[in-house]
Amino acid sequence: MSNIIQFFLKFTGREYSTLYKIISMGPGILIFLIISPLVIFQISRYLSLFINLQVPRLAEIIIMISALLISIPLMSWALFELWIKGEGTPAPIAPTNKLVTSGPYSLCRNPIELGTNIYFLALGIFFDSLVTGILCMFIGLVLGISYIKSIEEKEMLIRFGSTYRTYIRMTPFMSLIPGRAQKK
Repeated sequence: MSNIIQFFLKFTGREYSTLYKIISMGPGILIFLIISPLVIFQISRYLSLFINLQVPRLAEIIIMISALLISIPLMSWALFELWIKGEGTPAPIAPTNKLVTSGPYSLCRNPIELGTNIYFLALGIFFDSLVTGILCMFIGLVLGISYIKSIEEKEMLIRFGSTYRTYIRMTPFMSLIPGRAQKK
C-alpha cells in the first residue's frame, strides 16, 4: 500500500489547470460511477436471491427518490468545496492543495463516499429491489472504507499532518449528525 501512497504523493503541491482537473476526474467517474456500481449491482442482485424480503414497489420508489435527493446534492456540494476551496479534485492525480473542512466536510470527513453509497442504494432499488439496493450500499461501504482507511487517510496525514489529525478528532468519519466525531 505504501507504493500506492507514494505514487499519489507525486501529484501533491502542484497547480493544475481547469482542463487537467476535469480530465483527471474521468477515470474516477468511469471506475466509481459506472464500472464499480455495475459490478457491485451484479453481486448484490445475486446475493438478494437468498434474502426473502418483499417491499411494496411504491415504498421502494419513495426510498429511491429520497436517496437520490440526498446523494446527488451531497456529492455535488462536496465536489464544489474540493474544487473551489481546496483548489483540486477528489481524483488522487489532481488532489487538493488545501485541507477542506468547510461545507459538507465540516459535518463529515467523507461526504463523497457517503453520497456515493446512498447513490448505490438508489441504483440497486431502481434496477431491482430494496434488498439489492441495501446490499449495493453495504458492499460499497466496505470497499470504500477499506480504501479510505488503508490509503487515503495515510496519504492525507502525510500531506496535512497535525491539522488533519485534529480534523479527524473533531469531525465524524461518515455521519451527517454533528458532534459524533471519533473519540481518540
